Amino acid sequence: MRGPLLIVLVGMLLAGCGLRGPTPPLLRPTSAPELLAGLAARRAAITSLRARLRVRGLAGVWTREALLVRRPDCVRVDVLSPLGVAYALGARGTLLWAYPSAEATRYEGRATPANVTRFLGAPIKVADVVDVLLGVPPARASVGPPALETTPAGEYRLTLPLADGVQTLWFDGDTLAVVRAEESHGGAVALRVVFGDYQESFPRSLELEAPASGTGVKLLYGAVEPNVPIDPALFDPPPAPRVLPLGAAARTR
Repeated sequence: MRGPLLIVLVGMLLAGCGLRGPTPPLLRPTSAPELLAGLAARRAAITSLRARLRVRGLAGVWTREALLVRRPDCVRVDVLSPLGVAYALGARGTLLWAYPSAEATRYEGRATPANVTRFLGAPIKVADVVDVLLGVPPARASVGPPALETTPAGEYRLTLPLADGVQTLWFDGDTLAVVRAEESHGGAVALRVVFGDYQESFPRSLELEAPASGTGVKLLYGAVEPNVPIDPALFDPPPAPRVLPLGAAARTR
């Protein structure tokens, strides 16, 4: 009787272990102020970027691009081809411009959220684009105390109430690096950003999505040079024989 009884007891123990399920991941202790302070420190730590990357838009086609970013509101993207720069898109302050080199025409207008949305597919301002390209969620001012909770996936979820919506941030439970961000207005997600493949504290993979419009892009960084001196003149629109309003230009994504 001893053998069968031992088998039954072992079976019961194993079954009990199965009912308990996997052990939840251990999280590094933190707080909402600490997570927000970490984001603020990262924003202050990287003020410019020169990079090469691959970008995939809605059409599913990958392009090779060169990127320049400079805080607070300067961005330039050159879409590369075997013959050189096929398309350039830039912003400096309140000016947004596009230059398809084959047309010998420059399109320009104000860098309004509507114009930025038209070219990037996401309802954000140029300063938000700068934040995301430098590896952090768009900076937002909370109108109330943030709410911090843990998730079954071993992440921290931080919710910030905004004047016109909510920003939700997810952080890795071990490294405390930000991994996702969502912004909602009127109960609908307006913007979603995913940060991944961290190397030397910088995310080499970015996904930017606007669910309401069904648009989005994925960026994979190659060579990355943070905090390099960048001549402000590089963000100026290139000379062109013809200049038209930005609304006449075709979308690039």
